[in-house]
Amino acid sequence: MRGTNLHMDKMVRWIVSTALVLVCAFVLVAPNTASAHAVLTKAVPEANSQMNAAPERIELTFNERLESELHYIKVYDEIGRVISDRKATMSSDQKVMTLELPKLGNGRFTVTYHVISADGHPVEGTYVLSIGPGSEGGLVADSSSLHSGHQLSADMSVYDILKYISRIAYYFGLLAVVGWVLWGAFAGLQRSSIGEHYRNGLLGVQRTHFLALIAFVYFHYQDLLGDQGLGELVGLFTGTWVGRSWLAAFVLALIGFALLGRSKAGDFIWIGLLLLAKSVNGHAMGHDPQWITVPLDFIHLLGAAVWVGGLLLIVPLWKKNRTWIDGFLPRFSNAALVSIIALVLSGTAMTLIYLPGLNYLLYSQWGKLLIAKVVFVVIVILLGLGVRLAMRKRKENDVRDMVRMDFAAMGIIVVLVGLLTFISPVPPNEPMYWHVMGEKVHMTVQVTPKVPGDNQFRVDVWLPKELGEPKRVQLRLQDLDKPDIAPIDVPLTEHKNDTQDAAFTADETFGQFSYKSDGPFIPFPGKWKLEFRVLDKNDDETVYTEETRVY
Repeated sequence: MRGTNLHMDKMVRWIVSTALVLVCAFVLVAPNTASAHAVLTKAVPEANSQMNAAPERIELTFNERLESELHYIKVYDEIGRVISDRKATMSSDQKVMTLELPKLGNGRFTVTYHVISADGHPVEGTYVLSIGPGSEGGLVADSSSLHSGHQLSADMSVYDILKYISRIAYYFGLLAVVGWVLWGAFAGLQRSSIGEHYRNGLLGVQRTHFLALIAFVYFHYQDLLGDQGLGELVGLFTGTWVGRSWLAAFVLALIGFALLGRSKAGDFIWIGLLLLAKSVNGHAMGHDPQWITVPLDFIHLLGAAVWVGGLLLIVPLWKKNRTWIDGFLPRFSNAALVSIIALVLSGTAMTLIYLPGLNYLLYSQWGKLLIAKVVFVVIVILLGLGVRLAMRKRKENDVRDMVRMDFAAMGIIVVLVGLLTFISPVPPNEPMYWHVMGEKVHMTVQVTPKVPGDNQFRVDVWLPKELGEPKRVQLRLQDLDKPDIAPIDVPLTEHKNDTQDAAFTADETFGQFSYKSDGPFIPFPGKWKLEFRVLDKNDDETVYTEETRVY
């Protein structure tokens, strides 16, 4: 037992020292910006555009590195036929996807794309290109849309609900099996008074993990394949980090049924490989520097497993074997304290890396779920302190009640973690469509993509025909988070736009005037104010304002 305690002390010191080193390294080298799932930042030709001549290729640029496999661009004609079986190619930096096109005639063509972002989440979108006169088409979809499964909503399908349940079950199974094996190896439970209970429980948590892993993969693989069919399964499991992670987890789970419990060294190696397989799949892979994010994720999972595994050992045996519980509980209390420290340090560091600023916690579902998780972590810390105090005062009933509450809080936190791992930390930027029906001036401003960097601005103005063309049309942007920066004037030029808003199709009393501008006019994320001004021939000026947030 003394040797086991020495091993535990070494493990405790390793967790704390490693977490502190990584947090300090993060402070020194972490970047100032963070990304969510990949976002389309530029399309050539631009999304939802009308052209006189057919393009030779479609080129899509994303804000971050993509997986090199399982990507595609498909182009459909007006009756839904794919116009070409050519494959899209990926640039060397894995940020630009290009599809060479055959010669196209006039008409409307629907472009749909599918990629997998570096964090293992599918990203897809659809838009229309119109070629030639009389072929105009409007916006059909969000041209930088994220997969719908990445946000919780009241109208989720049963399939989406089952997808989230599978994630929760998977994370519980992962933490349970790792924690169970870890405690078994450190405390020598195979040869202890609860040896039979431990062996039966080991088989149970292994089965739980394996079945949850199968369900998890089943409910997620189709999203990653997109419309490519089962023929691309090999590419999924061998050509993407998420697929390799799943494959490694399957192999390790099967090996575990034969080898776990035979040697401490083998158990520790198995734990390390299983946690590493998970750490190279998820948000940690979608953010830089990965040499920090991946180890932080590993430590976070390890700390959680220590806590979860210990509670799974204690709660079922509370009445069956109080002698063993009385001896194990102080050791678990010390380890749980260290694991909570590791969880807080690593979790804080990852949050600071994933988010551009802590204010983003208030802007997204991810942030709100994280706040809820923090609340329950605080409750767990208070319960842990209460358990230690009650143990010193030998108040067994208080210890039992607080351990049970700790177990319940653990279940809630595991549920929150299952949700957090699938939702993007930074909210997706939706293209802006701002429309105002004024008394005599109507206008529409479209911004695509609405992201920091290059943007396309399209402005349509409707004036009574007797007023003729506007004398001046002005669009100005003001960064409300940086009031010391002067407003940015977007240089609008006249643009032929043959599309007509449905509200004015049958109204011949209004004339439509269109303008455009392309360029990096939104340089920073933040809260922006758009000010639109139009001056008619009578020198009457109309002003509209709108605020929007760019993530």
